[in-house]
Amino acid sequence: MAYIALYRAYRPKTFDDVIGQEAVIQTLSNALKFNQTSHAYLFSGPRGTGKTSIAKIFAKAINCFQEDQETYEHCEVMHQLKSSDMSDIIELDAASNNGVDEIRDIRDKVKFMPSLGKYKVYIIDEVHMLTTGAFNALLKTLEEPPQHVIFILATTEIHKIPQTILSRCQRFDFTLVAKDKIVSKIKNICEKEKINITPEAISSIASLGGGSVRDSISLLDQVRAYASDEINENIVYQVTGAVSNKDIENLLTSIVNKETSIALDIIKAQLNQGKEVTRILADLTEALSQILKEKATNQKGIYQDIAEYIPYEKLYHFLDVINDLSYDIKYTTQKETYLELAIVKMIEHQVIRSVDVQSEIQLLRHEIEQLKQSKHVVIETKSETLDSNAHKIQPPQKDRESFVTTSDIEHILNASDKNKKELLLSAWHKLEHYDEPGKEFSAHLLFEGSLEAVTETHMLLVYDDVNTALKMYEEDIKKDVLDILNAKSKVIEDYYVILKNDWLAIKAEYVTLWKQGHKTPKLTSRDLQLYKTNKPIKTDEAYDLAKEYFGDKAVKKGN
Repeated sequence: MAYIALYRAYRPKTFDDVIGQEAVIQTLSNALKFNQTSHAYLFSGPRGTGKTSIAKIFAKAINCFQEDQETYEHCEVMHQLKSSDMSDIIELDAASNNGVDEIRDIRDKVKFMPSLGKYKVYIIDEVHMLTTGAFNALLKTLEEPPQHVIFILATTEIHKIPQTILSRCQRFDFTLVAKDKIVSKIKNICEKEKINITPEAISSIASLGGGSVRDSISLLDQVRAYASDEINENIVYQVTGAVSNKDIENLLTSIVNKETSIALDIIKAQLNQGKEVTRILADLTEALSQILKEKATNQKGIYQDIAEYIPYEKLYHFLDVINDLSYDIKYTTQKETYLELAIVKMIEHQVIRSVDVQSEIQLLRHEIEQLKQSKHVVIETKSETLDSNAHKIQPPQKDRESFVTTSDIEHILNASDKNKKELLLSAWHKLEHYDEPGKEFSAHLLFEGSLEAVTETHMLLVYDDVNTALKMYEEDIKKDVLDILNAKSKVIEDYYVILKNDWLAIKAEYVTLWKQGHKTPKLTSRDLQLYKTNKPIKTDEAYDLAKEYFGDKAVKKGN
């Protein structure tokens, strides 16, 4: 007997065999149970998620579902359907039968009664491939077919379906199948087929399948044919041309540590193994996205060892470089060279933080006003530096006193007063044009912040920029801010300021814990990057920027 591909051999035969589409199965099962089936259905979603399989199962079930709601496995009609002896289920591939004539043929034949079952079912796969004329020919029949006819349309590109067709069908959106369910399916197949495979290889196959059950099973079939003995993770990556998680982690480590030669050697090794540039970029993008998710949710994953020490700004920088490269390589034949240049760019142009120019300008204006009065001008700005010769990513320093701790934020979030926050936000817009002499700058800084939580005595402000955040902790600014807020009545005693990157991570963790049932979530301690020992350093760059905006007379350079 000829070999049957695994995805065909293990194609779902009943609704119970389908994985990952519980909502669709439940709806169709209830429609069968209560005799509330529609005359037309539209199944849309990614490839390999079960659209055609469920269409076939539904077509069989609707022809032999028993009135007592028992299973249809023992129905005589069902057995004939399984052996493909029934002509009442007509499958049409719209990719190769997309003309008006084929649809007119259907329109002419729907009038004939089914030969064996209750209904004649037309399954039109890849329906988006139909021409405009074919859609028009189908329109009237689809809207008012004979009572014994049911249409099931399937497509991977729902946006190409005319609205006139969509409005006449019950639409079901199929989703990508979760990795754990695909892993379970592959394990089951391997046990039945006696395939010797490691758990890591199964996990890799499920990941590379991208949520498609058919793609994952086809990949298993391909790897099975390649391997002579046990299937391991390395074999999976060799067959697919994908980059292993370990190689990706080594590459990112060398990039962050600015080890250019090591990073380029890793890239050359991947290219020598036949890996495509586009695949390397896709796997690198996926890894960076995974690291971002792990950092935002404070969860441990496959990249946990490196995720802890890569700042958000670097991750965004890496993704920007990859995104630019993905666009550029479409128009060049020197893809490998472009990839190597992109790696160098990722290493040599790493950023510590993005600068909010408007915030810098406002800070400079404030400094200039103070210095005009004293007639002794030295422009100072706060900046962060990274040792370009560092070969290891150092963890945060623990010997500096912080303005704010995680426990402070935790207390504010657990004791937050939504009504009070809404009250403050309702008047927040007034800060933009605050005109009390001497407090305009402080009001502007306050307005630029994002008010995220308020308690009976404190509030939490979030800023994008380190300079602005530190400025809010200065005594004169804090005094002005509290005077502004408490001008009419005592509203706030004090406030905390944190950076946006830290806030996003804290918020994600807090929400996750809350959903898990923790009424007063306990946050993981983290370095919030704002220290009382932070000191500004002198810089001509700040002077030049101030001079550019405010002229020669506005600033005098000090000794």
